[in-house]
Amino acid sequence: MSEDEKKKEKTGLIELDSLIDLVHLIVQTPFHSVNYTELGGKHYYFVISGGIPGFARILYFYRQDKPLAEKYIIHNSLDDTISFGNTLERRGGMNILPLIIIKNQNIIKLEDIEF
Repeated sequence: MSEDEKKKEKTGLIELDSLIDLVHLIVQTPFHSVNYTELGGKHYYFVISGGIPGFARILYFYRQDKPLAEKYIIHNSLDDTISFGNTLERRGGMNILPLIIIKNQNIIKLEDIEF
């Protein structure tokens, strides 16, 4: 693989400070779901977007020690809070973000998530 091909395949990593930051990003873009995987004992919640110069794709992620137990992240846009649930319950001002559990993947490698 040439150096130009390697650059085209490079993933830009943006680690977010909190899960609410990831939710803010998602509700302002067309993602509307959160990907999840476990690597090296840590739990990663992320979305992938198109690239910018020098990166083929951008991965926005939040990592934590324990997995979320529920299936959905619920963002209340009226008071800018998040909660979690296992049922789809639509109400005004609520953004329901399903967790997409990834069984296997080759997008994130533990050694690649280092700054």
